[in-house]
Amino acid sequence: MLRRISVVLASYNGIKFIGEQLDSIREQIKRPDEVIIADDKSTDGTFEYCKQYVVDNNLLKWTVYSNTQNLGVNKNFREALKRATGDYIFTCDQDDVWTPDKISSMIQVMDERPEILLLCSNYLPMRDGEIIHAHVRNISRDDGTVIPMRLKKFWLGNLRPGCTFCFRRELLSRFSIMDVPERAHDSMLWKYAIVADGLYLLNRQLILYRRHESNSTNQFDRKPITLKQRIEISDSEIEFHRKFLDCSEKLGIPPKNQKALKGKMKFLERRKKILSRHNTFLISLFVLFNMKYYPTFRNALSDIYAALKLKG
Repeated sequence: MLRRISVVLASYNGIKFIGEQLDSIREQIKRPDEVIIADDKSTDGTFEYCKQYVVDNNLLKWTVYSNTQNLGVNKNFREALKRATGDYIFTCDQDDVWTPDKISSMIQVMDERPEILLLCSNYLPMRDGEIIHAHVRNISRDDGTVIPMRLKKFWLGNLRPGCTFCFRRELLSRFSIMDVPERAHDSMLWKYAIVADGLYLLNRQLILYRRHESNSTNQFDRKPITLKQRIEISDSEIEFHRKFLDCSEKLGIPPKNQKALKGKMKFLERRKKILSRHNTFLISLFVLFNMKYYPTFRNALSDIYAALKLKG
């Protein structure tokens, strides 16, 4: 059965790099049935460039529109996703470069694996045109294997950006069940998929993922989070887990994942209490005995580092 493919791109003042991204979409081996470009009231000519690009290349299946006011990246993407009509949807940034086989490779896996709600890929991070090193789990794997991302091992934290996503249309319905608008669209899509055991990783590097000072999110340039900030963040994370549990039936969360979410919420409550004591020894012991609740070893060590160096 033929599946419609949508690509949704949110743009804002991206004139410097967006041409390369549009070229890489246009040159895909497997072409999308529609491309939706949602410009968020750019002031640098991005909207006009995209409109002219579509005309110059006679791209009848591409739509470009501009918001009447600046919505911000989170709301812009959410509104743009509502316009997508495809069975499979790709979210797209304005400054990356897709490999020619990105769509075809991911669609093949989705067709073969109906249990997958969201498939993400690996990527090659670059800065100033040069490939850079990234401290991201298994990001350099490119062997074509497909692995499940299970909640109890990876928890709710995103390990891949939204520009690596291909997901089934049905995943969008989760936004009407439970949404946290201040969180990014890709963060919510990732979480909807992993709690339902529908998140998988394709170990192929299908994007040149550009990092620069204008990125809306830049996971390679984040400043260390202090103990005080960690304590403040804990409250929102506890509430976030509680919301998922309250909506567990409608979100299709299986019992084992409900149990895992309850365990993680209790861990977050204990962690907040320990962090509040500002005692490096107690924090180190807590990390040692609760390692399984941290999504990565690096995350666990960062709590100890914050206790040692970042108490402000």
